[in-house]
Amino acid sequence: MQAGDAKCNTVSARTMETFRRLGVANQVRAAGLPDDYPTDAVFTAGFDGPEITRIKLPSRNERMGPDGHSAPGFLDSDWLTPEPVVRLSQYFLNPILYQYAKDFPNITLLPEAVFRRYETMENGVRVIADSIPNDEPIELEGTYLVGCDGARSAVRKQMGVKFRGDSQLGRTRSTLVRCPQIRDLYKNRPAWMNWITNSKVSGVCIAIDGKELWLLHRSVPATAVDFEDLNADQSIRDLLGVGNLKWETIQHVDWTARRLVAEKFRVGNVFIEGDAAHIWIPMAGYGMNAGVADAMNLSWMMAAVLLGHAPPSILDAHEKERHPITEQVSRLAMAKALELAGRHTQKELRPEVVANKVYEINVPQFICEGLNFGYFYDNSPLIVYDDEAPPSYDMGNATPSTVPGCRLPHFWANDDDSIYDLLGPYYSLLQFHGRTIDRSFTDAFEVHQLPLTVIDAEVKAPYFCHDFLLVRSDQHICWRGNALPDDVPAIIATLTNRSG
Repeated sequence: MQAGDAKCNTVSARTMETFRRLGVANQVRAAGLPDDYPTDAVFTAGFDGPEITRIKLPSRNERMGPDGHSAPGFLDSDWLTPEPVVRLSQYFLNPILYQYAKDFPNITLLPEAVFRRYETMENGVRVIADSIPNDEPIELEGTYLVGCDGARSAVRKQMGVKFRGDSQLGRTRSTLVRCPQIRDLYKNRPAWMNWITNSKVSGVCIAIDGKELWLLHRSVPATAVDFEDLNADQSIRDLLGVGNLKWETIQHVDWTARRLVAEKFRVGNVFIEGDAAHIWIPMAGYGMNAGVADAMNLSWMMAAVLLGHAPPSILDAHEKERHPITEQVSRLAMAKALELAGRHTQKELRPEVVANKVYEINVPQFICEGLNFGYFYDNSPLIVYDDEAPPSYDMGNATPSTVPGCRLPHFWANDDDSIYDLLGPYYSLLQFHGRTIDRSFTDAFEVHQLPLTVIDAEVKAPYFCHDFLLVRSDQHICWRGNALPDDVPAIIATLTNRSG
């Protein structure tokens, strides 16, 4: 965690579901922007020019209805989730998560340490690091090592794993500034994200706290030799359209947009996650959120091994599940960026046509239902598939489904509890239509020391057409049926990859 880091500014609905499970969703939702600050996305030539179009999105006050659920009237109001998206910067999110980890039992944090290398042992991994305060070496031993150390990951490099993909898709100068005057530039309803394109510069202005903190991205022209060819200060004035503005620079970063995916996510007992495993253009703000999804996928499998509920072979499923999704999501993000870039070449179009086209292109990246809920695991050794294929998805659209491998569609179990609130730590059996599965099913889980939570549920939706759904803790369905399976031990062997 880096102080002042404001790189990611969206916490997706899927990530918020994870935070709900961890017990920090309310804290995350309450942080950052003021209660009455809208999360609109505006496309314009500058604060001193007319708007091209606006995607209207709610403030915190507008978001929640009197029943505590998402209020109607916005583009994502009908999403099947208990936790709508939150426009929150890592500037505020990182401290919340750090405090959560600090307070969590049996976790030791070493924030002022630098990883140097790891050594493979017979039954695990030894990590060698340096303590920054006293410049002394630190040695740690464990069963597994998970490298979440960013795009320049030292863990990935020692693993000998290479990135594959598109190494340069554009360059950006990003500056986090303190400047209360920017808030006063809005003539009417303010916006959370301002996409600005004019004759001098192209970039984005993002409200971090809705008062004085702003993140300013400016694209470096393709003709520029290096970053400095775009003057840092002047490009800020050109972006905002204000010549006499003064600000305090908190952080400045020059970076290159890429679409890169690691060849593999694991070597022996060493794994990589997040930016260490994949980086791409920040369309839809899904980089950090994909890293959280990686971690949730690996963590429940690793916990099952360490607590004796599953053999180490269950971990073989992590890469088989997550690597294809990483490829899919990264390509969706790149395609959307290229589509948006193509819009700038159509200068002959009438203004109203341009406005409609800009709106149509960009709605999916701000209302990205597909990235949140559409992806599925279709080639996992841990899932018992049937003859029905999962529905397709794109960045903006998803079709709810109970096909094995898909995410369990959300519904409210009662006025207060999401069905996700009731799921157990490993596997949960949902029983519908008043049916109860044969005791031999639950007994088999007990014999194999595999924790199973049984939930009686009822919901009216056409895609809930089976009496029984078996769901993992990461909300993915791994079996469904209308009767006791013919071979329950074989089902359990698949769920834990005991034959793998």
